[in-house]
Amino acid sequence: MRRQAMHRFRMGTLIALAGAAIALAGCGEGSRGPQGEPGPQGPAGPAGPAGPAGKDGASISSIRTVSSTSCSANGCPTACEANETLVSALCVGNGSARFSDNISVEGGVMTARCGPSSVRIEVSCARK
Repeated sequence: MRRQAMHRFRMGTLIALAGAAIALAGCGEGSRGPQGEPGPQGPAGPAGPAGPAGKDGASISSIRTVSSTSCSANGCPTACEANETLVSALCVGNGSARFSDNISVEGGVMTARCGPSSVRIEVSCARK
C-alpha cells in the first residue's frame, strides 16, 4: 500500500509540474506592435583617445626601384640595401629593355650589371 501512495504522489507531482510548464509557456512576449518613428538625434559624445601612430610614407611600400645610368662606363652595378632582396633587374637600351643576365653575389650582396650598350638599369628591391 505504501507503494501505491508513493506512486500517486509521484504521479500527482508530475501532473502538477506538467501543468505549470504549460501555463508558463504561454507567458511569452506576445506580438509586438509597429515600431514608432525615431526621435531626434542626441548630441555627439566626447572624442575617443588617439590611435597609434601610422607608418611613415617611406615604409608603406615593400617594393623599391633603384636606377643607375653609368652602364657605358662600368656596366652600372646596382644592388639593394641589406634589409632588401633583389627581385628583378632590367637593362634599358635605346628603344628596348631586357632582364639582366649578369647577376652576381659580391661580398654577400646580390649585384646586377648591364652591358655597355644599355642606357640604364632598373632594379626592383623587396623588403625582407
